[in-house]
Amino acid sequence: MAANGNYGLAELNLEKTFGGIGGTKAREVQRIDLSRFEARKAEIADQLWAAASEIGFFQLVNHGIPQEQVDEAFTMTERFFALSHDTKGQYPQLKGTNSGWEYMSQVRPSTGTPDHKESYQITLCGATIKVRIPRQSG
Repeated sequence: MAANGNYGLAELNLEKTFGGIGGTKAREVQRIDLSRFEARKAEIADQLWAAASEIGFFQLVNHGIPQEQVDEAFTMTERFFALSHDTKGQYPQLKGTNSGWEYMSQVRPSTGTPDHKESYQITLCGATIKVRIPRQSG
């Protein structure tokens, strides 16, 4: 944070105005069309940035991933987050990485308080996705 109390990123300065306890605000979750991706990269990047920074959520459509794989990913995610904290804690997001489980450990720069959430990060390294997850037994 600069001496004038502002951050170098506009979205962090905007976040400072949100206050502590939020309210309810109706917003439309944007559907971002990935068709003709190669020809539309800049347009899609702009849409992703706007949705992520203004709303915080978006839905991708025409991405080419079969629905069965999407459903499987949601099922596996649900199973992982249903595990105990002790089990999930065996796969922590390590300092300096963006891979692993975290629970209320991401601190909002504008408030200095942890986000009230848990997440599991997966990092793409070259052509390999680094995933550290519990293996299924049986």
